Amino acid sequence: MSENKTKVCFKDIVIVGAGAAGLLFAGALGEAGGRAVVIEGSGKAGTKLLMAGGGQCNLTHGGSAKDFIVHYGDSGRYIRGILQKYNNVRFCRFMESLGVPVMEREDGKIFPASMNGRDVLKALLHRIRQNGTDIISGAKVTGIRRIQGGGYPAEGDRRYDYALTTEKGIFACRYLVIATGGCSYPSTGSDGKMLEILARDLAIQITPLSPALAPVYVKDYAFGDLSGMSFKNVRLTIPAGEKMASGGAPEPSPAGGREFSAFGDLLFAERKLSGPVILDNARRMAAGGRFRIGFLGRTTGPECAARMKRDFPGSGRSPQSYMSEELGLPRRFSQRIAEMLGISGNKVSQLSGAQINRLAGTLTNHEFVIHRLGGFEEAMATCGGVALEQIKPQNMSLPNEPGLYVIGEAVDIDGDTGGYNLQFAFSSANAAAADILRTIDESCI
Repeated sequence: MSENKTKVCFKDIVIVGAGAAGLLFAGALGEAGGRAVVIEGSGKAGTKLLMAGGGQCNLTHGGSAKDFIVHYGDSGRYIRGILQKYNNVRFCRFMESLGVPVMEREDGKIFPASMNGRDVLKALLHRIRQNGTDIISGAKVTGIRRIQGGGYPAEGDRRYDYALTTEKGIFACRYLVIATGGCSYPSTGSDGKMLEILARDLAIQITPLSPALAPVYVKDYAFGDLSGMSFKNVRLTIPAGEKMASGGAPEPSPAGGREFSAFGDLLFAERKLSGPVILDNARRMAAGGRFRIGFLGRTTGPECAARMKRDFPGSGRSPQSYMSEELGLPRRFSQRIAEMLGISGNKVSQLSGAQINRLAGTLTNHEFVIHRLGGFEEAMATCGGVALEQIKPQNMSLPNEPGLYVIGEAVDIDGDTGGYNLQFAFSSANAAAADILRTIDESCI
């Protein structure tokens, strides 16, 4: 190992991280690929890419890229330009150029036609090899040095401005591309350490990291034995001021003092709530906060109660039968709700007005109290990363650190489920690659 530590590999471009963003960047280099190297801290490239979309690799989403902005929270407007320039259409064309046909499902999610993420990874790695780019695994970065003055002593008259110390030697480069991701699924090697190194060695501002696209654990969870049960297009409501800081003090409402609502699919898991409507909005929640679920979508409590009061008189059916047959709710869920309200042994015609109102309220505004959010081991993405105000959004460069670029999940951007995070990986990777290819010949001499 002492020999490796004294070795210096000189490349014009060093990409740190062989995840989705790093591989997409390398795939975009074309003939300049031989002037680049990808270094990966873990043993394999593309591990998390194989996990995307449950192994099926949800690449992006259909529709107009102009509509993508809302799927990145408050930060969407910051990346509007690159999302539209390097959009979902270009992403799909790129995949097809690799020999990976794509298909769009009815819900708008776009996948490889094979529904197998391994085909995406295999095609990307093939393109990268064609470009002449090496991938060196097991090269965990332990330090970065910005070379001041004349650059790193190197071959010929080229200058190298960054020196990375790794477990496999030193890598000197002019362009440094950080594509290490965040902290989600740390077992894959994604541990956020590179962000700590950027802060320590280059004084880069890092927004604190927290899990994104994470499930939510609630207090007194009554549906654990209904694990696997799903609901289409429920309404999630977060009351104004209900988000709680880690210490228990109220934070500003996610809707600026107003109640926040969103619609999407819900999944009961064994000890938690999941599904897109939960995952996409976990960033708005914290332990101690409350939220409500409307299992009947846009139907309000008064509307539901009014319907029941019309339907119930003279009816001999049970509440659970009415919920499953008339309202389209799962039978076991209907039985559980009736038991929770103590009306499972009644006929609907026997229910009082107060009982009907309570039943309608439970179905349209069932309240949950948050115990905790899922941790990084369960999260599909990371909130936080390199602070946006340091990054030039047109090309993902850091103006205060010439030659330094940050792409993908290492940036303080997290998108909703549905392919939005891989789309940002593609957009940011291509924006950075285009900028480097534009200037590489004159700046590397």
